Amino acid sequence: MSCFQRRGYLEGFYGTPWSDAQRRDMIALMAENGMNTYAYGAKDDPYHRDKWEQLYPEKELATLQGLVSFCREHSMDFMYCLAPGLTYDYQDERCWAAIHAKFAQIIALGVQSFGLFFDDIPPGRERVEDHLALATRVCHAFPDKSFAICPMVYHGRGNEPYICKLGQGLPQNADLFWTGRNICSQWQDVQEAEFFHQNTGKQPLYWDNYPVNDAEMFHEMHLGPIAGRDPQLHKHARGILFNGMEYFECTKLAFLTCADYLRDPENYEPEQSWLRALNALFGAEDAARFIYFAEQCNTSCLKQQNGPRMVAAVEGAAVLWRAGDLPGALAMLQDFNAKLEDTRAFLAESQHPMVAELGKWIHKYNKYVDLFGLTIEVLQGKAEREKLKLALHEYNEIAAVFTEFAMRAFVEQVIAIGEENT
Repeated sequence: MSCFQRRGYLEGFYGTPWSDAQRRDMIALMAENGMNTYAYGAKDDPYHRDKWEQLYPEKELATLQGLVSFCREHSMDFMYCLAPGLTYDYQDERCWAAIHAKFAQIIALGVQSFGLFFDDIPPGRERVEDHLALATRVCHAFPDKSFAICPMVYHGRGNEPYICKLGQGLPQNADLFWTGRNICSQWQDVQEAEFFHQNTGKQPLYWDNYPVNDAEMFHEMHLGPIAGRDPQLHKHARGILFNGMEYFECTKLAFLTCADYLRDPENYEPEQSWLRALNALFGAEDAARFIYFAEQCNTSCLKQQNGPRMVAAVEGAAVLWRAGDLPGALAMLQDFNAKLEDTRAFLAESQHPMVAELGKWIHKYNKYVDLFGLTIEVLQGKAEREKLKLALHEYNEIAAVFTEFAMRAFVEQVIAIGEENT
């Protein structure tokens, strides 16, 4: 079985960092499923970014020590990441003394792998010469450690002047993070990786921004499987680290599929992996109910189809309708609506920790179920289409991203049928 050398995940999102208990939970779960790297780079840990120059106080340092030991017990490489780019003064030796002391403090915990981040820094701090000089100095100061550099230019074609100069100048003990064509890339393929390698002298270490949903994506919930990753990519990349969500329990669903891909990319099947992950997290019976909600949360950079079961029901009903079988069409829609209602009941009664994180999306799901049922009533002549128009408007006004196009097209088609018949 062929797999990636580095198989892991980042806690590298903006938002509330995971708790120590959650981190241990994820480390154990991902180690059990074949990952070997946990990169600690929580943007809102002040000692990672805003207060990068300050040593960890005793309490926080003890917590990190516990995580390092826990990773070791589970054969996971703990990668500590530091992001000094916001305020580092490249001309001030006091800054160098601070960063050297910070890495030395973490090395004393037994850490062997490190990340140095220059991402998301303000204009005016873009000089590649500065970033290269600092990265090289750090790597030379700790030559027996491994480093992964996150550049300021971390996505694109892979031949941008900044990334070429940085990659070609980095020491041998430094990998180079890359997110692909975009910050959140729909595809990652062999040709892209080879082009990056040719121009930078480094095979990419992919920082894969899935399933993360911070910044502009905070109304999205990414519950779908990883997709769009080349089966042969493991031969042309140093590895992949997937970036999690602030929503810890929800992250598990996507991460389990990521683990499947990393462990056996050449035989990975997204839908099968996703169904296994659902069953593992919920049990078969509850997974069969939860899936009618979960499939509505597939919209992401991966462009997965939202609501395939809903689309199949609607399209199947349309075929019967056009053939003149209105009772058959209504029966198919009502059968699907019964499944939606059952899922609504499950979400209302479930104590599952993932369900507890999904409040605003469950609110929209409830409106979705109401809208679907009302659409059936309009088809039956039991409700007015003006009421349906208002319900569709209210549904669309909810910010949480859900199944938009397919549902809207179905409802608008029913409204149009009513208008044609008047």
